[in-house]
Amino acid sequence: MKTFKGLTLEPETAFRQIAAMIETGLIISVIDIEEKSDLGDCIFYLAKQYAEAAHDYAMENRK
Repeated sequence: MKTFKGLTLEPETAFRQIAAMIETGLIISVIDIEEKSDLGDCIFYLAKQYAEAAHDYAMENRK
């Protein structure tokens, strides 16, 4: 099974994990500590990459 950085690309699980990543990024981004804002940005970027990989996987398996 193909994965993205060890995370499954199966849509049912990937969408839940992406949602959890976005929620985590939002929580971290509202913290007023400046060092944490970069962490939130990194989590959002990782979620974006994961979503793109899951999309590509779904399109490959659609054929």
